[in-house]
Amino acid sequence: MIQVITATFEDGVLKPNEPLKLPPHSQVRLAVEPLDEDDERVRRQHAWETVELLWRRSTIDSQGERLSRAQLHERR
Repeated sequence: MIQVITATFEDGVLKPNEPLKLPPHSQVRLAVEPLDEDDERVRRQHAWETVELLWRRSTIDSQGERLSRAQLHERR
């Protein structure tokens, strides 16, 4: 099983940003690709714009109000 994760390099150690689904002492193969925060932000914005475009082109109509991104991610 391949997991794609992000990690932070601190004090000579890669520290995963989220828990890994691995048993203790597992050996893994790493391919390290530095992330540029600006590139990541651009990729996410492009992905969201693509979703919105597909949404607008959709022939499915629920007859309901379309929520904004902020409304969809609102947490109570």
